[in-house]
Amino acid sequence: MSRSGGDDYDDYGEDFPNQSALWWANAERALRGKRGRKALADLREALVALPEKRLISNALSTVGKPEPEHRHAATEHRELLAEQGEGMCAVGAYAWYQRVKAGADPQEAMESLPLNADYDSDPWVTQLVGEKAGLAGVLAWQLMVRNDDTYEHLTPEQRYDAYLAWIDKELATSGGTS
Repeated sequence: MSRSGGDDYDDYGEDFPNQSALWWANAERALRGKRGRKALADLREALVALPEKRLISNALSTVGKPEPEHRHAATEHRELLAEQGEGMCAVGAYAWYQRVKAGADPQEAMESLPLNADYDSDPWVTQLVGEKAGLAGVLAWQLMVRNDDTYEHLTPEQRYDAYLAWIDKELATSGGTS
């Protein structure tokens, strides 16, 4: 299970039938559009600029010390560090790099990312951080899902390589997604 909820939904949402199919169609359009292509190119640049070539899952970031928002935050942070080490997810890398490009110190930019760790975390925080960094909300969510669900069983180093390969493939196509 990931921050996004994984397979905990069906195509018959509370609001209307096929709600998730329509959402994913919007996500596909966001990825194929001019803004989405630019975001992928920027994300690729961010991944290449990371000091450590790795992407963690199920958290925006584990860099720095947690400021407990609830009583389990410090425990979740320690568990993620033990499982995956220090790092950030793809959306975290994007947000980090946007701050670095704006003139922030790379280490301070990393430590400024929220430490919303583990499954109990609100996935909307990751989406909001992505939006504040310039991603469309639906695209930030889609990138988080790819990070956590598509590459769920990979190590942080393998996840980084797979993510970079996917971006390269996407940028090489005329706009299709996989």
